Amino acid sequence: MLRISAGYISRKLTTTFTRPLLTTLAALVVLPVAFAQVSGVNLKLDNPGDPNFNQLLGINNGRVIAGYFGDGSIVANNGYVLVPGDHYSKENYTNLPSGDFATETQAIGISNNQFVAIVGFYTDHKTGFTHGFVDANNTLTTLDDPAGLSPHVTAPAQNLLGINDNGRAAGFWTDNDGHEHGFVVTINYASPTKSTFTEIAPSTFAGAVATQASNITNNNEVCGFWTDGSGNNHGFFGRVGESLYTFNVEVGGVTATSTTPFGCNNNGEIVGTFTDGSGEHGFLYAFGAYFQFDYPGSSQTAAFGVSGTTINGINDLGDFVGFYSDGTKVNGFAQLVQGPLKAADGTAAAKVARPRE
Repeated sequence: MLRISAGYISRKLTTTFTRPLLTTLAALVVLPVAFAQVSGVNLKLDNPGDPNFNQLLGINNGRVIAGYFGDGSIVANNGYVLVPGDHYSKENYTNLPSGDFATETQAIGISNNQFVAIVGFYTDHKTGFTHGFVDANNTLTTLDDPAGLSPHVTAPAQNLLGINDNGRAAGFWTDNDGHEHGFVVTINYASPTKSTFTEIAPSTFAGAVATQASNITNNNEVCGFWTDGSGNNHGFFGRVGESLYTFNVEVGGVTATSTTPFGCNNNGEIVGTFTDGSGEHGFLYAFGAYFQFDYPGSSQTAAFGVSGTTINGINDLGDFVGFYSDGTKVNGFAQLVQGPLKAADGTAAAKVARPRE
């Protein structure tokens, strides 16, 4: 079984090369190249605002992290931005009319621009509705897909989950039946109401009842997942407006029951979580292969509804962040590597194959 061990890690990665995913329909060719090795260190990072529940969700190339503390029941969700190890800044939504306020906020995606843009969601007290937001140019702005608002949806619930460096973000809205509908938005910062939305509807995938767009790269490649009628997830990846390819994690020759991608970078590396017979595990897709990651001390015993390990975000260096259950608490973690993922022959990850079936 292929695994990435945490701590001072040594990852042995085999590579698979092809022409760009969306410009060829040829089968992937596996080349007999040498192993690659990447070293790094892992950090458990919990905001003291709630040491019992933290999730780290996005990381940029400057190793600035977006996340939140609070399980939403005992302690409200509070967004934050973190520079490891303990430099926390609040990232709660405040740009609301007088008399209203956000009852919860999650900071999820973060860009690489000099003045970073952050996306996430908040719930407003007045209506109880959940909205996507973008924090850019010193302004917090609500950003909702009109398809997921009244009169189409009676109780809107929208999330923005990832943002690239060109002002495009990925997310979803929820319909009246509780099914998610993924989308990508091109943000008009000067006039947010004129932002344009591209839907990634469940009808995009045969048998899907729901979709979620988790992140978008600077190449306009979007990663996410669709959910089938049995409630199992299947990953997808592809360029916005073109074909999106389904993939499922396969580790040790066994295909995962459920595959849930949450992050992707400009090198075609994808992270998320998958379910097998033993529970929930993090995964990394790199160099044409899937790798399992379980944070040290992670437990399949659920804490606050979370079990096992989830990887939620990855930057272009190969650093990734997420969260895990230790059986009683949910802890945030960062796995920081030493430089970009590369094959032993020095080939950059940007040239490796994208996942597809």
